[in-house]
Formats: sequence, structure tokens, C-alpha cells
Amino acid sequence: MNVDKIDDKNSVHHIVQLMANIINYLNVSLYQGQFTYNHEQSFAQLNELYIQISKTPFIAPSKEDITHTYNNLIYLQNVTDTDDPDYHRYMHNLKKYIVNYKN
Repeated sequence: MNVDKIDDKNSVHHIVQLMANIINYLNVSLYQGQFTYNHEQSFAQLNELYIQISKTPFIAPSKEDITHTYNNLIYLQNVTDTDDPDYHRYMHNLKKYIVNYKN
């Protein structure tokens, strides 16, 4: 388990903040009218993961949770408006975090 903690209990771990930014972006950028059942399931899993992760915002989530989040985001790409450069930066940073994750 990664125990990459933030010293200040009032702070949020940067990866938790990144995931919050992604969820906020998706809430306004998804074409939910084009969702299939699998898209609905993927989005539900993202929200469940974020709810769990946000319970301890000063602790980094597991690599498995981050990877699962990333894979769900990739699956939702075809129903996501991706013209915003912030979203691409979010995805890049999330993937970079997975690659550099320390156990």
C-alpha cells in the first residue's frame, strides 16, 4: 500500500484532487444520452471509486484503484467531450501517476 500521505490533515493528496477534477469535468462533459449499459456501469464504478477514495483525501489511493479509474475513463472516451485541454492534462497526469506509483 502506498502511504504517500500529506502532513496537513486539512490538505488533499494531489491524486485525490486530480480525481475530483476529472469527476467534476465528466459531470458536465459526458454525453449521457449516448450511454450504453456498459457506459452506465463504467460511470457508476468511477463514482463508487471516488466516493471511497474521498473518505481519506489526504492518503493516496491504491494503484489498483487508480488504474481502475483510468481504465473506466478510457472506456468512456467515446461519450466524453474532450475539446478542453484540461481534460487531456488530467488524463496525462493520471497515467503518469500510475506509471510512477511506488509501493
